[in-house]
Amino acid sequence: MRRVLGLKSSMGTCVVAALLALLSISAPSLGLAASPPQGEGGGFAYEHVHALVTDAEGKTLWMGTHHALLRSDDAGKTWKEVKVSPRHPKLEIMSIAPDIRNPKVLYLGTHEAGVFKTTDGGATWARVSNGLGGQDIHGLAFDPNSTEKLHAAVRDGAEGIYRTRDGGKNWERVADGPKGEVKALASVNISTGMGGIYLYAGTTEGLFRSPD
Repeated sequence: MRRVLGLKSSMGTCVVAALLALLSISAPSLGLAASPPQGEGGGFAYEHVHALVTDAEGKTLWMGTHHALLRSDDAGKTWKEVKVSPRHPKLEIMSIAPDIRNPKVLYLGTHEAGVFKTTDGGATWARVSNGLGGQDIHGLAFDPNSTEKLHAAVRDGAEGIYRTRDGGKNWERVADGPKGEVKALASVNISTGMGGIYLYAGTTEGLFRSPD
């Protein structure tokens, strides 16, 4: 991947902002208001947030946190925890990739258990990590031109960028990946002039891109 923006911040905040600016070219704007800090009064405690997305219809918010996956069906006024795996009751959700055409389909990248997928709006989940070189997934990116193609940024084991062309059934390593810890990954529908589009990665070292 080639660096397109260097950053001084080690926290990656500016990187995420840069990626959101790119995505806003084709995505509708979303007004956000602060939600109450649930968990302090006996509910769940989500600590810090890794990921926040809407489904394809823009009706459901999904939030990936340090200990759980949460969803809101009322624009963030209330949240409920979604159980993903009985073997991993406190999953750390690092990345969420919704299918842009089907609100029932969603992928999760986790810190300790690879990738999970739902095809029924979160009622049930299946682990789809075959071929991944590690289980720490710091980024997931849906190809806007294909419902079956995604990229994943793997941090542990045989770390690098992995790709699936069959909806997560099989993954293959396609690149070493950018320098630094990946904070955000996005397939952006900008033509490379070579028949593909660009994959962007925001890391602690800057903003990188690669022809997909």
